[in-house]
Amino acid sequence: MSSAIAAPASEQELREYLSQMLRWHFGEETGSRFWVGYRNALPFDPVADIHTFDDLRRFPSRVNKLREVRVEDLVPRGLAEEPPPYVVESGGTTGRPKRAVLSRPRIEQLVDMYCAYVPEAAGHTMLSLFPTGPHLAGNWQRRWARRLRVPYLQVDIDPRWVKSGIGAEVRQRYVEHVLAQARDVLRTQHVGHLLVTPPLLRALARSAELAERVRATVRVITWGGARMTREELYEYAQLVFPDAVFVATYASSITGTRALLRRSTAYDDLPVFDPVGPELFLRVVDPGTRGPVPYGARGQVLMHTVTRDMFLPNNLERDLAVRVSRGEEWRGDSVADVVPMAEFEGSRVVEGIY
Repeated sequence: MSSAIAAPASEQELREYLSQMLRWHFGEETGSRFWVGYRNALPFDPVADIHTFDDLRRFPSRVNKLREVRVEDLVPRGLAEEPPPYVVESGGTTGRPKRAVLSRPRIEQLVDMYCAYVPEAAGHTMLSLFPTGPHLAGNWQRRWARRLRVPYLQVDIDPRWVKSGIGAEVRQRYVEHVLAQARDVLRTQHVGHLLVTPPLLRALARSAELAERVRATVRVITWGGARMTREELYEYAQLVFPDAVFVATYASSITGTRALLRRSTAYDDLPVFDPVGPELFLRVVDPGTRGPVPYGARGQVLMHTVTRDMFLPNNLERDLAVRVSRGEEWRGDSVADVVPMAEFEGSRVVEGIY
């Protein structure tokens, strides 16, 4: 079992972590071709001139390069002696999918985090209504079940097909197809833990039979992959499925980093997500200046991912959120009431079912 991710205790500790990761990703012996080969194109020295996470705004965003770069070029040379990393893909919400690599230790860290965050999951058979295939979601969930030594059940979902402009009627038929698979599982198996996207949870709650079957056995509901409003969260957690614990995460679909739903305010306030650091650093910013908006104001989510596997700085996400303080500026921001933008980088944002 790997060590769980620990939040930095001080600003100095955070700076030391960032310095270590910059040396790793831009070092000839340890960095990937994707970053080492780009170092000379930068108008600054990434190792000598970057000292804080806010300094990462000096980097150009290279996230769209992940749509075309060879995955071999993404693997840090320092991981050469480890088992080959997993290749994961995004959901293709704003165009062609992006690809990234995640090491096996990184995925085990992700499982560590969820075991600590959701102790109620222990002992419950899981049913996942999340995509698998090249997507990270369903794949790490299977490892979570393996760690807990519980059965793992799953339906077959292709989220990109739902987003491909098939029209509302066909989209609804696809949702019904997914729910038919879920119905078969819920009729025949004792499911205690449901992992589900909000669009599918909405559809499930509208079915009297499925809602009743969930109420009968499910005691943990883990949601993510799309937006849930405060009103919906209250309705589902307090009225429709009152016997289930609700937990959730927010993050990029390919990084293996997460922000966790603040459970103390899950039902009676805006849903707030706290990033697990130091691997994930968020700012809620004005999209024009990329400077932070005031606390309590809405802006665009700016994400910096800094792990041993992956360095993705200065990425404006396709989401708007309310900026929430984490106590000290150096810790970055928490985000509340996350909503997708209508359009992002010239593409219409289509949530679909994931």
